Amino acid sequence: MRWGILLILSQLACITAASQPLLFENYTSYQGLSQNSCYTIAQDGEGFMWFGTQDGLNRFDGKEFKNILPQMEAGKKLPSNYISTLYFDSKKNFLWVGTIGGACIYDTRGDSLARITEHYPFAAILESIPINRIVSFTESEYWFLTFNRGLALLDTKQHTLKFYFGDLANQAKLSSIVLHDGKLIVATLQQLFQLVPQANKKEYEVHPLLSNTHFPEIRELFSYQDQLWIGTSSAGCFIINNPIGNSSEARRFEKTNGGIGSFVTDANNNLWIGTRGKGLMQYNPFTQTLINASSNRYDNRSLGKNFVLSLFRDRQGLIWCGLSGGGVAKYDPLKYQFTIITNEPINAESLPDNMVFDIFKCRDGIYYVGTQNKGIAEWNPASGQFFTYTESSMYGAVNNTIYDIAEDRWNNLWIASWGGLLHLNRSAKKLSFDKEENLLAAKKLYSIHQLKTADSLFVTGQNGPAFYSIKERKWKLCPPNIMQNNAYIGRYIYEDAAQNLWICTVGAGLVRYNYKKGEFKIIEPVRKYSIYTRHLLHEGSLFWLATDNGILVYDYEKDKVLRHITLNAPNASNVCYAIQKDANGYLWTSTNTGLYRIHPTQYSTQNYDLVNGLSFLEYNTACTLKEEDGSLLFGGVGGITKFNPTRLKEDDFSPLPLLTSIRINDVPLKAGSSLSGLTRLSLNHRQNFLTISFAVTNYSRQAKNQFSYRLKSLNENWTNSGNNNFATYTSLPPGNYVFQLRSANCDGKWCNGITELPIIISPPWWETWWFRLAAVLFVASFITLMVRKRISGIRHEAELKHRIAETEMMALRAQMNPHFIFNCINSIDAFIQSNDKYHATVYLNKFAKLIRNILDSSKQNTIPLSKDIDTLNLYIALEQMRSDNKFSAEIKVNEDLYENDYKVPPLIIQPFVENAILHGLRNRPDNNGKLSITINRQNGHLEYIVEDNGVGRNNMNPLLKKEKQSYGLQISNDRVKLFNNEENASVEITDLTSDGKPAGTRVRVFLKIK
Repeated sequence: MRWGILLILSQLACITAASQPLLFENYTSYQGLSQNSCYTIAQDGEGFMWFGTQDGLNRFDGKEFKNILPQMEAGKKLPSNYISTLYFDSKKNFLWVGTIGGACIYDTRGDSLARITEHYPFAAILESIPINRIVSFTESEYWFLTFNRGLALLDTKQHTLKFYFGDLANQAKLSSIVLHDGKLIVATLQQLFQLVPQANKKEYEVHPLLSNTHFPEIRELFSYQDQLWIGTSSAGCFIINNPIGNSSEARRFEKTNGGIGSFVTDANNNLWIGTRGKGLMQYNPFTQTLINASSNRYDNRSLGKNFVLSLFRDRQGLIWCGLSGGGVAKYDPLKYQFTIITNEPINAESLPDNMVFDIFKCRDGIYYVGTQNKGIAEWNPASGQFFTYTESSMYGAVNNTIYDIAEDRWNNLWIASWGGLLHLNRSAKKLSFDKEENLLAAKKLYSIHQLKTADSLFVTGQNGPAFYSIKERKWKLCPPNIMQNNAYIGRYIYEDAAQNLWICTVGAGLVRYNYKKGEFKIIEPVRKYSIYTRHLLHEGSLFWLATDNGILVYDYEKDKVLRHITLNAPNASNVCYAIQKDANGYLWTSTNTGLYRIHPTQYSTQNYDLVNGLSFLEYNTACTLKEEDGSLLFGGVGGITKFNPTRLKEDDFSPLPLLTSIRINDVPLKAGSSLSGLTRLSLNHRQNFLTISFAVTNYSRQAKNQFSYRLKSLNENWTNSGNNNFATYTSLPPGNYVFQLRSANCDGKWCNGITELPIIISPPWWETWWFRLAAVLFVASFITLMVRKRISGIRHEAELKHRIAETEMMALRAQMNPHFIFNCINSIDAFIQSNDKYHATVYLNKFAKLIRNILDSSKQNTIPLSKDIDTLNLYIALEQMRSDNKFSAEIKVNEDLYENDYKVPPLIIQPFVENAILHGLRNRPDNNGKLSITINRQNGHLEYIVEDNGVGRNNMNPLLKKEKQSYGLQISNDRVKLFNNEENASVEITDLTSDGKPAGTRVRVFLKIK
């Protein structure tokens, strides 16, 4: 009796387990795997997954596979293409690779394969013997199970290599090794042994265990919950509680049979058992239940093959299964959180049709499903069985298309079908057809509603709305103004407490119809956004409306749309079919692109699609149901999606993204090390076309991992690339950049840091700072040299001009002095000829003083103004004596000019004074001549005014006019011009008149003050 009860409980447990199938994501050569038999799996320190197949080594980054084969440059150090074992040493960052031709090492830091002798020269033999398994339980100790040389221990600390089980009986029979309860246990095909370390801990002794027990070809040893599990090739599993003790006994695990080749535990400590032909089993030690997963050709989420070669749990807790001929299968507990109810071709009690138009739950808890092609079916969610009412097909194929279901007060169902109105007597399980040939409104029905205050149905369809009396079994047409006959097609009906029918329509959006008052109104604020409203959810004074233009939040009390929520870009689909609210307040809507969750206040959205475990994306109008436990159901083109939003788990794992490759000018970068260890990328100015590829080693629903990147110094804004895993930059100018990368997982959780790679693009030599500095210095030096040369030239030229001017001045003085002396001698001669000795003596004394002043100043270009005036006074006195005092003379000089002691050319105005005396005053007929000399300062110049009241230039003696022009006047003009450094001499000569007659001459001479 006891065993019978246990057997029943076990069967019930298995049935329960079967209702929660294990679903997988499969990877084969179609996705890039080099070969479809995967014997071994490992994960390195960066998170990359490694798969050893019968033909090559494969690295997977979540996006693509990188194949490494012996015939490739990257795999030329592989001893064989047949990879039998992988082991990652996290301390050394070494991936040990065992093949049937020997072993090698993949240095993940150097991103390259290495021969064992490159690191451990004393272990050369390991490169050429076939390796079955590589494991390590103690740092620096590595165990190699070989196919024909027994067991090898490589001690990298002691630099030793020792072999065990070298006898002919066992050297080819070793199958597994495990560390159980701190003790090393090795299995041959039929027997167990313990490796006992010696006192010096440099060697081990081999001790047999359970000598009287011979197992049927041991395949695998596994330590689990203080028990040693033994997988065999044909007899299932054996369990030993204490393999070291004297009372040890192996018992068979009855839940398994056949070949067992691998074990692994998951994050919940369930034991996964890989079989050799019967799929995969998950054993729960707490409930003693076993779930089996096997290949199903009708479900691509099942195992690709039933022959399991290897099992591995990664750092996220995902289970990876290596299959024989089926590639790799991945179990992700976060992916398939949505239950899919679908048609199973080999199961007659499954959902009859995947195109589901309605899900209805009666008041007594019985479920019904309306389909497109198979009519109506009764559903038992507990057992998963469906009972289809085939009678609907008896009334024509169109009656198999069920759009809506309503329940009357007698618990019977009324069904809106494309053929018309159907009635289901639930107690009798009888389906009948209320045929009405003459009424168009009774055909092609979409929606049906049992009125709250009447025994009538309100029905909408392709040909407009109508009432149907349940009691009288008669149709009644609506008033003509209601929904304009058939212009608006109702798809969903909701009745409020005031007998208002809120109808979601095609053509008018949302309409309100009070069937008691006969009032009909189109809700214009809603129609402005969409004329196609498919479903609504009532919440307080709000309607959440599912439309063809997203979700509308409509306040019917204010008659106002409060919010318009679009799920996708304007040029993408925003059709929403149905809407529900979960226990946490989030809104859920079904669309053409899966399900969306909407935050109730922030209105942010999150999409759930095939990557999240949905088996289809497109849903149907108003096809939804909410359970008492909070579970939501949505029907669509692929069956029914059922889930409880409060039980959906999100992924908290979001690692930093990694750089996987860099192409420079479309040529792959050979970094010589892993790109994660690359601290800087230095390029020349021609290497400015970059493509950077990246990945994130998060394998849970990795198709929805997101990336964001930027190149600082080029663009400070982040570029969101979605799931695209590369960034391209063209024609980058020289400069210092930093490529920054971040990623988010499927649930939108961003990583905590940023991956960075400094990039330096050196400018061409002619744009370098040192060249520019040298160029600047060269140009500055050249300019300085030229400026100095020019200054020197200018100075030389100025000095030359100065010397020329001095020479010219001296020449002019040399011409003027003889001229003046000649005139004076003529005057003395006149006195002598007239025998006037007294005047000749006085004249001669003054002439001597004058000559002395002239001689003193002859060596100088300029003399003090006061000295020049003294010389001028002597000259005038001599001329007065010579002219018998026919004129008087006056010299007016501003006292300030004496104080400043200005320098002037000697005798500069003497020729003008001489000209006034000889040609003006001497020719007067009387002795009333006047000579006035005034010297002033005016605008930076000395102004000389020589004025006389002589006869004027026009009344000069004709004989004198004919004489050659006075040398002194021309010389003075030239001297003024040279002194002032001007082209025209600053000399003005004015003829004075009185009553129209000549009255003398005025001469103005201007000298620059220097």
